[in-house]
Amino acid sequence: MLTNYHEMDNLAHPKKDELTMKRLMTAIAVLLIAPGAFGQIVECIDAKGAKTLAQFCPPGTVKEIKRGGGATGAGGSAAPAAGTAPKSVAEQDTAFKKRSLERQEAEAKGEKERNESKNAERNCNDARAQLKQLQEGMRIPKIDPNSGERSYLEDKDRPGEIANAQKSADNWCKK
Repeated sequence: MLTNYHEMDNLAHPKKDELTMKRLMTAIAVLLIAPGAFGQIVECIDAKGAKTLAQFCPPGTVKEIKRGGGATGAGGSAAPAAGTAPKSVAEQDTAFKKRSLERQEAEAKGEKERNESKNAERNCNDARAQLKQLQEGMRIPKIDPNSGERSYLEDKDRPGEIANAQKSADNWCKK
């Protein structure tokens, strides 16, 4: 005899449990297939060293680094490429150290280039300022290296100093 209302409801609606089971199985199937829908993410480095993330690198890219996201299927991890054996821990460590060293060298090179660029810009601005002072006829003090006395640039020496300042400005301000 039926003593519970739910038991009676299940007898009256046997398709309800079947429908719930189908929905549950569909949800599980979608969750197992979903990782394959994501595209591969690649880090693209251009000639200037700027990094961008994209599915495909644009033309002019110097270096491409795979960052993940590729289809892995239901297994959870991607299998190694055909014809290649999995790397040992020592090989992986060596490869990591090599990549780390290359990254550090690239960062050091970029920092050196930025510093050189800043110094060249500062020298250019200083040379232009000196040239402008000479051209405007400002009093330019000079110190005698032998006696240490201060003297000022005379008008007869100004054209030679302007020519030297112009050469310096042209040299530092190349672009």
